[in-house]
Amino acid sequence: MKNSLHKFKIYKNGFTLAEVLITLIIVGVVAALTISPLINTYVESSTVAKVKKGLSILGQAKKLAEAQNGPIVTWDYPEGNSAVAVSKFWPYLRPYISFAKECGSSNDCYQTGAVTSLNGSDKSYPSTNSNYYKFILADGCVMWFRMPYTGGKCNSNEGGVDGLCALFSIDVNGNRPPNVIGRDVFLFAMAIDGVYPYMGDYCNKNSFGWSCSSYIIKHNNMNYLH
Repeated sequence: MKNSLHKFKIYKNGFTLAEVLITLIIVGVVAALTISPLINTYVESSTVAKVKKGLSILGQAKKLAEAQNGPIVTWDYPEGNSAVAVSKFWPYLRPYISFAKECGSSNDCYQTGAVTSLNGSDKSYPSTNSNYYKFILADGCVMWFRMPYTGGKCNSNEGGVDGLCALFSIDVNGNRPPNVIGRDVFLFAMAIDGVYPYMGDYCNKNSFGWSCSSYIIKHNNMNYLH
């Protein structure tokens, strides 16, 4: 009887240390291959949303400011790009933009290193340039703007937009890196008839990245990075 029962006895064996290590390595590799793309997808989706929000904020502010003060071409500020011009232009928009900090021409709102173009060229704006007016939005994004270099008030073409009044930039993750145009820094053109994404440059990894805001608004993604 005992011998018969012995035949049906089930033996349970545990995993060896080598088997456990191999399993952990496989799990780690799969996790690394899966998590990284998921993080990139989340970051890009968040960036797209913030670019669209930035464009909406500026468009709404312009409409409200004009309802209160008349058409933008009638606003009282000096021609040309200067610290005085941006400081006179800002009060028209100020009541209609929710911001956490206002720095004006000082460097307190943004990092002092260069903002880099998408193709790797270094740029030394805006924190080192007093002709840019800077402020931090309520959601932590940093914005700055300047007036057109030439053409007078709302009478120039820049970024593929006619009747340019002011050129705005936004860093969607504030002072944190990478501080690269087309990755976390994007441009908008405020013109006589509205606010538009910058459209004067091709958006790809070999470009400066100026028009990547236009790409995002049109395609609702950042596939130009891949």
